[in-house]
Amino acid sequence: MGAIGRELPGEIFAGSTESWQTELSLLARHDVFFETRVADCPALIEAAHALRYQVYCVERKFEDAEEHFGGLETDQYDAAAIQGVLFHRPSEQAIGTVRIIQPASCGQDGLPIAQLLGENNIDLAKFVHIPDAVEVSRFAISKEFRRRWTDERAIAAGRPLTRLETARQANLPCLSLIQFLLRQCVEQNVLYWTAVMEGTFLRMLARMGIHFTWIGPVVFHHGYRQPCDCYLPTMLEELKFEQPDYWQVITNGGELSERLTLLTQAPATLKKSA
Repeated sequence: MGAIGRELPGEIFAGSTESWQTELSLLARHDVFFETRVADCPALIEAAHALRYQVYCVERKFEDAEEHFGGLETDQYDAAAIQGVLFHRPSEQAIGTVRIIQPASCGQDGLPIAQLLGENNIDLAKFVHIPDAVEVSRFAISKEFRRRWTDERAIAAGRPLTRLETARQANLPCLSLIQFLLRQCVEQNVLYWTAVMEGTFLRMLARMGIHFTWIGPVVFHHGYRQPCDCYLPTMLEELKFEQPDYWQVITNGGELSERLTLLTQAPATLKKSA
């Protein structure tokens, strides 16, 4: 069973030292501290849009704050997107969000990435099987929380964290959002992620063992961005080799990897009816 909906003993949050945490696997530590929930009610949808406003309008200046009223960042793709909200479990604080845009919800124009590629006469269908693909966007984690989370881990440990420890701690919220993406895609019979990302984020993911393939040249879309795609079975295979602890978190101990394997082996007729 994944972190979502799992009740954990209250005393596990009450410990005043880091010692119990060092005994836990990265997956178990993730399950203690983080979960990402589907934004399937007005309160969660508003939380997702408020986080997007904070990250994309205030922190990154990706969007113009004056164009988004009430402290909520929204666009035309939200109505049919699957959105997730990342929570810090001990405090129940919403700290991050991500969304999945499906081709069927975009009409004749197709996914946003397909429209950007089309401006350079590049056909997305030559790189991915579009019915089995989604576009991942609005991947955001509160900068304030990331800084506080890492500082708190160092205080609990009673010493400065090493560079590796700092990276592993900082990556846990990100891994929770990626686990959510994978779970939703397995449930929707999706095999490809597409995205338009900053080079710095692509490099960070690569260091984590999550590799995307570039599609065409860099485009200017609220700054310079790289269109790219990722075939999930190959990504997970490489991730398991490069970063097995991260693979454990993203696949929820291998559960989602097994389900994805079954999906790739199923006849097309069964995939459509699944």
